[in-house]
Amino acid sequence: MEALPPADDSARFLARLFAEGIRPDPRRTVSAWAEAERVVSEGSSQGRWRNERAPYLTEVMDRCSLRDPTRRVTLLGSAQCGKTQVGLNFCGQVLSETPADVLVLLPTEASMRMYNRDKLDRMIQASPALMRAVAEVTDRTGEESTKYFKRGARGAQVEIGNAGSSRDLQSRTVRALLAEEVSEFEEDVGGRGDPLEQGLARTIQWRRRGHKEILISTPGIKGHCRITKSYDEGSRATFHVPCPHCQHEQELVFANLRWPAGKPAAAEYHCAECGQAIAETAKRDMLRRGRWVHERPDMIPLNASYRINTLYSPFTPWADLAAEAEKVEADPSKAKVFAQQWLGEAFDEAFDLPKAEILLARGDTWPVRRIPPGVLFLTGATDVQGDFLAWAVWGFDRHFGQWLIDTGVLQGDPTQDEVWLRHEALLTRTWRDAWGREVAPQAWGVDSGYLSGHVYRHVMLQAGRRAFQVMALDGREGWRLPPLGKEVWRPIRGPGQEHIDPKLLPKCPIYPVGTWDLKSEIASALRLTEIGPGREGWPVGALRWNGQMVDRAWVDELLAERFVEDPRSGIRKWKRLAARNEAFDLAVYTRALARAMALPMTEADWAALIASTQGAPQAAQGDLMALMTPGLVAQAEAARAEMAARDGRNAAEPEAPPPNMTAWGPAPSWGGASAW
Repeated sequence: MEALPPADDSARFLARLFAEGIRPDPRRTVSAWAEAERVVSEGSSQGRWRNERAPYLTEVMDRCSLRDPTRRVTLLGSAQCGKTQVGLNFCGQVLSETPADVLVLLPTEASMRMYNRDKLDRMIQASPALMRAVAEVTDRTGEESTKYFKRGARGAQVEIGNAGSSRDLQSRTVRALLAEEVSEFEEDVGGRGDPLEQGLARTIQWRRRGHKEILISTPGIKGHCRITKSYDEGSRATFHVPCPHCQHEQELVFANLRWPAGKPAAAEYHCAECGQAIAETAKRDMLRRGRWVHERPDMIPLNASYRINTLYSPFTPWADLAAEAEKVEADPSKAKVFAQQWLGEAFDEAFDLPKAEILLARGDTWPVRRIPPGVLFLTGATDVQGDFLAWAVWGFDRHFGQWLIDTGVLQGDPTQDEVWLRHEALLTRTWRDAWGREVAPQAWGVDSGYLSGHVYRHVMLQAGRRAFQVMALDGREGWRLPPLGKEVWRPIRGPGQEHIDPKLLPKCPIYPVGTWDLKSEIASALRLTEIGPGREGWPVGALRWNGQMVDRAWVDELLAERFVEDPRSGIRKWKRLAARNEAFDLAVYTRALARAMALPMTEADWAALIASTQGAPQAAQGDLMALMTPGLVAQAEAARAEMAARDGRNAAEPEAPPPNMTAWGPAPSWGGASAW
């Protein structure tokens, strides 16, 4: 048994513990600590921390100080504005001189690694005060800091946790919660609800003794963005800077940044009061003289909320912002990233979708049921209804522009084998590209939400018969779900097998599809379709179809759902507003398969795929029909039918592709592994 220390030493030891326990929080603020102790070592940023570099962060850091009575601090902002440094400096002061427990939540395991490696560890190793504090505790107690757990002076500790892990959110008590990138947190973790609320519950025991909640993030989707919601519920502060010409104090907004078209390097800010142009060189002095203005100052004790955008950033010139804005004008698909990462605004996906009449007029003219140049691969999907199966094959290009290749309906009762036999025949079909190759889909999904048992049996019967995998899909509502999630195995029950132990039954893998984000992607693509082709062709990422293949009913199905806001919760979600939505569902399912298949592809993979699909294959006959007028196409089809009749075969059924081959080589093996 370890010997007790001498009485005098024990008394001094207990006295020191008591003194540390009753010692008040440090009088200096987080910003004062950072100015005195922090050394920066991140990329090109090296040297001592200076509050004057980003003066808009000073008040935010001071509200984070444990001595400050503010309960919650919310910082909403665009990228490259120094948001993360606020949380790092808070952790630095805690480790250096404050006996407190802090839980830092990041959205994923990968973001945890990056935060620890590129941010927290670098700050500790570069700052002597932190090196002394952490080393002193380690040497004295023998309890080492770990990868995600840092022990500081006087019992302080900072732990990094995964907001996507229920285990990391349970069984601990902390005085302070620092939630980084809260807009990226999942909606529900471990069936226990919102991970942010789970994390905040760890501070309950401290709520009468000065707990702290710090929420930092770029914004997400409007109507479903945690950081925007917290900002709106708080004091709503904006940083006002004086005009160098008229001294009018104002918030910097993107609408007042102006430049000649095509010359973003000439960007200047124009004062909202006097209208005079302000050069980039005036920014530093404007920031030094700026101040936070709170719309609701009475809310500061409960939630001091702040908003900042790239216009204020001392690290990003206004010319860079103007250049990004011009990229969005050329490619509207970049609008989401621009709004969130550059403007610091939640992206509004409250789509007023195009009218059906406009979309009908946007039909393209490539040969019907042919694969036009530009399409790199195909995916197919089937939607099960009460008395028919609806199916579609869509093609995808490098930027996930989506092209309708073929679609149809198999009439019949899906509880009967006959309709599934016809579906099996459908799966043997191929579609011809512009160079004469017969191309099969890379994957085919069947919606299993209705008549699940019949779908499971059909899918399992296709195993090993196709050059691609036929998959049972299950659409899931919710945001930030993967396009194609990890498979779940479900037992296949036949008639009269209701009471058989599921362990004794064969099982089918079911792949969950995260539908809401995919529906938003398709809505964005339809906006590009509405624009239509210009002098430089179709907008990148548009949905396209042959005008002869679709009618008004199909377009109405494509527009059957809307992005609406729940009047009680304020949460925005996708809601079905029409009776028929098969075209929309099939576009979603085929896109999910395409997204999942493309996920592991590198730039080299894409280059190889483009090389193998765009152009005539060696020793292969080109598809001259792709170049013919509609009249010549009709004549050629008639000749083909006549020759097929002489040969005793059906011209409408192209020959099957070679076994185990796809459009660009051997069929991928999904093998029951997660496709995400």
